[in-house]
Amino acid sequence: MNGSASAPASSGNLGPAYDVLGLALDLRCTVEATASERMTVDDGEGPVRLDGGDLLFEAVMGSVARPMALVVSNEIPRARGLGSSSAVMAAAALAAKRAVGADANRREIYELVAAIEGHGDNAAPAVWGGLMAVGSNGPHRLEIHPGLVAVVGVPNTRLLTRRAREVVPREVPLAAASRNVGRSVMLVEALRTGDPTAFASAAGDEFHETARGALSPITMEMIDVARSVGALHACWSGAGPAVLALATSDSRAAVTAALEAVLGGAGKVMVLAVDYEGLC
Repeated sequence: MNGSASAPASSGNLGPAYDVLGLALDLRCTVEATASERMTVDDGEGPVRLDGGDLLFEAVMGSVARPMALVVSNEIPRARGLGSSSAVMAAAALAAKRAVGADANRREIYELVAAIEGHGDNAAPAVWGGLMAVGSNGPHRLEIHPGLVAVVGVPNTRLLTRRAREVVPREVPLAAASRNVGRSVMLVEALRTGDPTAFASAAGDEFHETARGALSPITMEMIDVARSVGALHACWSGAGPAVLALATSDSRAAVTAALEAVLGGAGKVMVLAVDYEGLC
């Protein structure tokens, strides 16, 4: 018996809401699973054996506790800050359940993926789609204005999440934390209403973006350029080095062209819809 499932890309943090907000984007990772005597994954280059400690191994064994042969087809650029790991784990966990005829529970899969990742801001939109907030009382769907357009600049260079998290300070001054809380509140309102004034009040971050700037200067440059040509909001997409810019239908072309100019052929720019389906 085979099982198949897919999950969307996601952009985590969205600037000041570190490890709290995540937005699902319309790129998909699809996984097919077949019960097997050992854990393997084939992403187009032939099967490779998986062992304990691998994210896919943990996702499948945490889901059904038996080995699977996995075939992965992934549209999501890897190690760019677009939630590829959450998407592939969520899809693998659900595909494995379907392969053995087990009941699929989204909350269980979310909790499994979030536990493996250590944070839920990508896991929640990968499972439920849309704009999600996560906290101590679990994930919640938030409203997002339908007129917002996601423009994503993706450099060719990769940045491992582990490395990006290493440079984030463990403590920040109380005043900085207070400013970031204010930005996050305004960001939620801006995402709901599309109000440019609210977005302006949400700009910037003092938790992770400044600390990560030295790891990917081109990311910071794309953010500055996107804002200068009319993006309502621009930020690191997750751990980067991709940038998420939110534009309107009027500013989309200018933001796209500006990000393409910064990348200079060393990457790509994608205009993506919000994915509201999540894991399926």
